[in-house]
Amino acid sequence: MSEPAAMTRFLDDLLARMTLADKIGQLNFPHAAGLPTTGAAKGADTETLIRRGQLCGTSAGTTIPERRRLQRMALEEAPQGIPLFFARDCLQRYITCGPIPLALSCSWSPGLMRRIAAMTAAEARADGVSLTWAPMLDISYDARWGRVAEGHGELPYLSARLAEALIEGYQGADNNMARPDRMMTTLKHFAGYGLAVAGRDYAIVEASPATLMRIMEPFRAGVAAGAGAVMVAFSALNDIPATAHRVLLQDILREKFGFEGMIVTDFTAIDPELIHHGIASDARAAAYLAFKAGVTVDLVSGAFLRHLAALVEEGRRAPQARPFGPVTVAEITARARQVLAAKYRLGLFDDPYMGLDEERRAKVIRAPEHVALAREAAARSLVLLKNTGALPLKRQGTLALIGPLAHSRIDMQGTWAIDVNPADSVTLLEGLRAAAGPNLAVVHAKGCSIVEDPDLAARLNMHNRTMPSVPPEERPLTEMLAEARTLAGQADAVVLALGEAKEHAGESATRLDIALPGAQSRLLAEVAAVAQARGVPLIVVVLAGRPLALADAAELADALIWTGHPGAEGGPAIAEVLFGDRSPEGRLSMALPRHVGQLPLRTEDLPSGRPPGGIGVDVAGDHALDEHGQHVFRKFTTACILESPFTPLFPAGFGLTYTRFAHGMPEISSTRLQGADAVLEIALPVTNTGARAGVELVTLWLRDPVAEISRPVRELKGFARIPLAPGETKQALFQLTAEHLAYDRGTDLGAMRRDWEGGEFRLTVGPHAFEGQEISIWWSK
Repeated sequence: MSEPAAMTRFLDDLLARMTLADKIGQLNFPHAAGLPTTGAAKGADTETLIRRGQLCGTSAGTTIPERRRLQRMALEEAPQGIPLFFARDCLQRYITCGPIPLALSCSWSPGLMRRIAAMTAAEARADGVSLTWAPMLDISYDARWGRVAEGHGELPYLSARLAEALIEGYQGADNNMARPDRMMTTLKHFAGYGLAVAGRDYAIVEASPATLMRIMEPFRAGVAAGAGAVMVAFSALNDIPATAHRVLLQDILREKFGFEGMIVTDFTAIDPELIHHGIASDARAAAYLAFKAGVTVDLVSGAFLRHLAALVEEGRRAPQARPFGPVTVAEITARARQVLAAKYRLGLFDDPYMGLDEERRAKVIRAPEHVALAREAAARSLVLLKNTGALPLKRQGTLALIGPLAHSRIDMQGTWAIDVNPADSVTLLEGLRAAAGPNLAVVHAKGCSIVEDPDLAARLNMHNRTMPSVPPEERPLTEMLAEARTLAGQADAVVLALGEAKEHAGESATRLDIALPGAQSRLLAEVAAVAQARGVPLIVVVLAGRPLALADAAELADALIWTGHPGAEGGPAIAEVLFGDRSPEGRLSMALPRHVGQLPLRTEDLPSGRPPGGIGVDVAGDHALDEHGQHVFRKFTTACILESPFTPLFPAGFGLTYTRFAHGMPEISSTRLQGADAVLEIALPVTNTGARAGVELVTLWLRDPVAEISRPVRELKGFARIPLAPGETKQALFQLTAEHLAYDRGTDLGAMRRDWEGGEFRLTVGPHAFEGQEISIWWSK
């Protein structure tokens, strides 16, 4: 990301005029008073800081007039007249609310993600917002962690491809962000945050260097795509807080990945968090450690603003006083340059008021094409997990819609919908009634609350007090359940809408269990008993911020759908699929476990010395077999969970549609290849053998059976979405290069080396992680 000559001259001239205080001011991003907070911090006096030139940007101002006033203040009253960033959390949604990122990733569609990001950028920039704290690229294997809702599942390769698409959508294919429909991205959280122990937000992370390099692949891809900023993780990584991790930020992010943009802390991650982590005695020490680690912008804590100048003076007097050398004016100048370069790329020096235009805003915000895209995204993101013929629904008779998520407007939007108006959400009840037609009556009962515990309800309502997810119930649970049974007893089909409140997921929302919360399992059992006794189909639709353990629902339902919170158009989108107006095409980006006791659950797990096949002991009298006739429990192997199979309920990549597909024999260009320039071509014919059009997902997985270190039993290396008309055949095409074989190895994160080894490789091509045809090749160096 080299500087054009004009930009270099401009920045050189500006920096030459700036005092040390001016430069330090560009490294400070305070929390604006009155805004919703994600941590314990006081709101700053934004206007005073602007007049002093002591901040690079702000989240203050919620209207165009407010933001224009603040920008004018920065230009006319601050010492250097440097324009501000306006920044928000725009996680693939701004005001038009599409699905949460986890749901979107189940589309396996970079093109859809690119369009969603472009929509988000256009709306946010039309409000003057030029910097987003998104996308979140953390890989996690633990569905207890609430922030899985903000990410793109468990597969680094998929997340990397989606990251590239998102950056192109936000920033433009040419990375020209000096336009009123584009904004700068921030890749977060670097790195390892999603591996927090037991899924507890902010907790420690312990992971091998090789595992860390694998889960950093989305960041590597995002940097290569031109992301403008990277946000550092809250957590401590192998005993060193990421905010002060010199190896992570300098050796990996700057040197190995080649990142040249801004490194931003998370909320209050310098002060007080480095003190709480136990590596800094006070705020000045914390500021020193974060700065010397490579941080550019201090988000919220104000530690740089308060202490960097004193650290410079201290370094002049006693250059050996601190362990990593003095803080110098040259270092501060270089960091300030990173911030000013970002503003230059955003066009803020040429047009500080870019996007702050009421007429443009009126045309862009919730434009009809944006609402239509949100509906399309919600429909393409949901995953059909089971269907015995209950779907599509018939538009005749009576349909009973039951459940706490059936008509909950606030919960459609999901977590991190900061600027969304929940009144814009269309519920499932509204969507079904609008699509039902004149011959189908849709009757409704809530059945139960999302949760009954008042303390838990208060936690879930923290950000939703005007429209609570869990409002007080006027009727007892027994009466609500009885009403649900009555409606189910009168219907020709039953849809149960179950799942999580919007704040069940997101930041600081770890769950102890990932079963259906509250009395929903009881509601499911009682309604299922009525439906089974009457012989009417039961369709279970689960809306959640994470993969849930749905073994009971999978057994009791005639059809089962899981979707992440689908956004404002979720009701109509789900209705389209239920009635068959659109075929489901989503596939899981993160496996659904059978039980919380399986977590963390990792599709790309490492092999063990006691694999479940080939060794071990089958237990006499144990009759539990899998679909292949193998015992699900094997003593003295990793298939050793006493109460359950060790495999997921539904694997990554799994999903059904309303048609059937047949995979032919894979064709490969060669079984023996040599050298780094060789390319392996793979073609798999796929035929739609059903009566409806549909989209098949074909995935390519790699196994390196003998390597310098243990390699995953399967690693995603390619995927293709194949739309097919009835009877049509197309080829799923893949190209594999030596770079796909490469991996990072070493005993120390800072000394990792990336290379590939010659030998045998096993490829599996098929619809999901646990089904496919294996190919063995030999690739020598």
